[in-house]
Amino acid sequence: MVKRKKIHPVLKILLAFFIVFIALYIASFSGYYEGRIRNKVIITENNIKEFEDKIASGEEINLDSYLENESVDYSNKFSKLGDSLTSSIEVFVTKSSKVIMEILKSLF
Repeated sequence: MVKRKKIHPVLKILLAFFIVFIALYIASFSGYYEGRIRNKVIITENNIKEFEDKIASGEEINLDSYLENESVDYSNKFSKLGDSLTSSIEVFVTKSSKVIMEILKSLF
């Protein structure tokens, strides 16, 4: 029976980071991000042309129809949990630091 040598956990983490790096490098090298930016520019140019045509024809213009809402809500149960956890830690640290300061003031 041949025993496999266990890989150290730090090496596993480094390997995972390396794989992510390679994936992002390939995505960057292949032009994926540039293509997405180019598509946004084309959409914007089309909106500008449509806007100019409506101004030339004297139509009523609503600016909201030409502006894209790019805000994305990334909140999920884990981010909400993180927010509530950090808020709780902030309250605890604030109250405990006030108590410690009061104790130090009474001693000196």
